[in-house]
Amino acid sequence: MPLYDYRCADCGDFREFRSMAQSDVPYACPVCGKPSDRLFTTPFLAPKAAPAAPSSRPFSQGAAFGHVCGHGCAHSVS
Repeated sequence: MPLYDYRCADCGDFREFRSMAQSDVPYACPVCGKPSDRLFTTPFLAPKAAPAAPSSRPFSQGAAFGHVCGHGCAHSVS
């Protein structure tokens, strides 16, 4: 369920999880109970996961070229 931002004229901003079907319907302020309109904000984008640590194996895609030598470079097989 999406998280939406709302603004109560008396109490300020708050967030609520609601179904998309109810996204345009005013929501009661959790403090005073007054109907509050949804704010249109930019979406929250979670940070990208940290990159994986480098592999200790030689050039991992070398098999696609046919051979991986002990130095980690790829050579095509003729």
